[in-house]
Amino acid sequence: MTDPIDGAALLDEVEAFHRRFNVFPHEAAYVAVVLWDAHAHLIDCFESTPRLAFLSPEPGSGKSRALEIVETLVPNPMAAVDASAAALFRAVAGVEGKRPTILFDEIDTIFGPKAGENEQLRGFINAGHRRNRPMFRCVGDGANQTVQAFHSYAAVAVAGLGSLPDTIRDRSVNIRMRRRARNEKIESYRTRIHEKEGFALRDRLAAWAEQVTERIMGPGRTCRTE
Repeated sequence: MTDPIDGAALLDEVEAFHRRFNVFPHEAAYVAVVLWDAHAHLIDCFESTPRLAFLSPEPGSGKSRALEIVETLVPNPMAAVDASAAALFRAVAGVEGKRPTILFDEIDTIFGPKAGENEQLRGFINAGHRRNRPMFRCVGDGANQTVQAFHSYAAVAVAGLGSLPDTIRDRSVNIRMRRRARNEKIESYRTRIHEKEGFALRDRLAAWAEQVTERIMGPGRTCRTE
């Protein structure tokens, strides 16, 4: 039998990892981000999943770095750079047990002035915050098309300039990033050195999530996948 994992101590380690490379605007933000990291491992135990949004009014505020650290800590991360809505639909509805955690950097290119051609992606992010809200698309060629339901329920974290549409913002954990003050020091993140530390924490979060699933769901209930 696997020894029980001290979840509180583990989450403290995850917070410490963030603090090494990220400066968040207030103390509560560290707690919120760490809990979201853990939630990504337990998403199938819930009926909805809030989006995590790192936003700021100007570049150089640490948004992308925050998303990069999250990427090392969540299950099956999928960086959705230039990904089409069709690709995301199929990724989420793909192999059972491999639901991706989707990460959008420069989200302002989807919701900002250039957003006209990205309505499909906007719809995907809107619909995917709740379970059992599939999006329907025609699949096939010419007259041989059928209507197919694509589930979009997945954990999504974003980073970008400006704000989000109201329908997304109200369903998000919003972290308003800012430039670091001169007295705020962080480590320089080096992928080849630090990524494996994040992966080790990710694997421990996954093991802890397996141990607490029944406690979260209650006796006799199990997490559901779509």
